[in-house]
Amino acid sequence: MTEEPQAAGTSLVGKLICCCLLNPSPVMDTRNEEISSRSRNLENRACGERHHRSAGKRITPTTSLLDRSKVYGRKKDKEFILELLLEREEASNGRVCVVAIGGEEGVGKTTLAQLVYNDSTVANAFDLRAWVFDSEDFDVRSITETILHEVTKDQACKLSGDLNVLQVKLRERLSGKRSLIVLDDACNVGYDQWDLLRQPFAGSEVKIVVTTRNNSVPRIMAAISTRHLEVLSDDDCLSVFLDHAPPELKFDADPKQQAIVAKIASKCNGLPQAAKYLGGRLRSAHCTQWEKIYISNCEIFEDEWQGLTRLITR
Repeated sequence: MTEEPQAAGTSLVGKLICCCLLNPSPVMDTRNEEISSRSRNLENRACGERHHRSAGKRITPTTSLLDRSKVYGRKKDKEFILELLLEREEASNGRVCVVAIGGEEGVGKTTLAQLVYNDSTVANAFDLRAWVFDSEDFDVRSITETILHEVTKDQACKLSGDLNVLQVKLRERLSGKRSLIVLDDACNVGYDQWDLLRQPFAGSEVKIVVTTRNNSVPRIMAAISTRHLEVLSDDDCLSVFLDHAPPELKFDADPKQQAIVAKIASKCNGLPQAAKYLGGRLRSAHCTQWEKIYISNCEIFEDEWQGLTRLITR
């Protein structure tokens, strides 16, 4: 199957968040400086890091759980991935079937993987499923341990820290089973690491969905296809924004207010993560601080911001 075009590694989310928000507190000022620094660093990386570290803290990892009612514009992408996963293909010569989801940061790669992972047809088609959030350095032992824990969670299993023991146990568990494994946010993957990780999959029917911003990862893993995600339409991005913005904005029927909200959402450039962040920022900010929220390059004047403030305080 023909591989679709892939996105450049440089992320826009840090830039969007940085230019979209002026902070109302010293704490947020510090956070914005961190985001600005992160955006500049991303310019010099082919893939970049999803996990911005501050005082030794890591951004919360992803899980397989998802509120499907708040996902928009990914029906065709989901159908594309499902078609590939549900095809019956017997393993031969240890070959693992890999399907990649590519695109820039914040475009919704993890969300699409979650949609697929939780689809009822997938749950019925696979005997075993495992969700693994990559910890930035593609630690083979850690990933193997997580997969083994996921596929044995209903059984008593003492996990050894020795990689050989872990891989032998994993191969035994996967034998004769049809398994789906999601590797979320796998950016820094070397071929030797991948070759070692896939050893327990040999002879079993294992399909892997990998999400990545690194264009080389699908090639390293010999993915049968890469689904490059495009940005959302303005309407879908607006829906994401409203799901996370103050509830009053979602149900207001004033055409003027709706136009202002749509203008705000359009500044997210179709990136659902940016829409979620900005909507949530409005929800968490007190209405008296709204005048400090600035939308870059958008013709929203002070009186319009005051109109939104009045809406929130009705």
